[in-house]
Amino acid sequence: MDENKKETETMETTDIKKPENPNKITAFEIFILFLIILCIGLYISPNFLVKLENRKYAQIQTNAGIFTSKALSEFSSNPKMKASVISKKLTEELNAVNKNPLSKKEPAYITGEKCEGCVIITPDDKLNSITVEAYSKENALLVRTVIQPPSFVTYTRDLTVPDKKDKKDKKKEAEKDAK
Repeated sequence: MDENKKETETMETTDIKKPENPNKITAFEIFILFLIILCIGLYISPNFLVKLENRKYAQIQTNAGIFTSKALSEFSSNPKMKASVISKKLTEELNAVNKNPLSKKEPAYITGEKCEGCVIITPDDKLNSITVEAYSKENALLVRTVIQPPSFVTYTRDLTVPDKKDKKDKKKEAEKDAK
């Protein structure tokens, strides 16, 4: 029995090394995982940024459509009112309700001068018409509407079509249009 006691005592006193946990994640593995996620994010992010910018441009187009609708209703309810009076009234009314999607400092509607993300209202009392325009950050025309009661003419840029096309594609489209 003494021998058994000695063996158990020696077993208790010696440190038994346990194997390391094989499922433990190392710092290197975390770094590699971070790099992979970063690469995927950088690959996908331009698409998200373009879609976000197009949503902002669509909001500008919506703002221009709202102004056009309100101006036509004002012209129909008050046919003798001047275009400058209607545009000033609607600009003040709609700026209280609508926001500029590109610049929080600028109003959504402005009379006469250009600003980033603004719908530009240009009244003409001689012709009794109002021109509504909006531009992108790159000064590309988004919307142009000419309101002359009882009708209006509108140009709206299609945001789903890419801006840049090859010259060959443009030539082919011109040839198709000519036929």
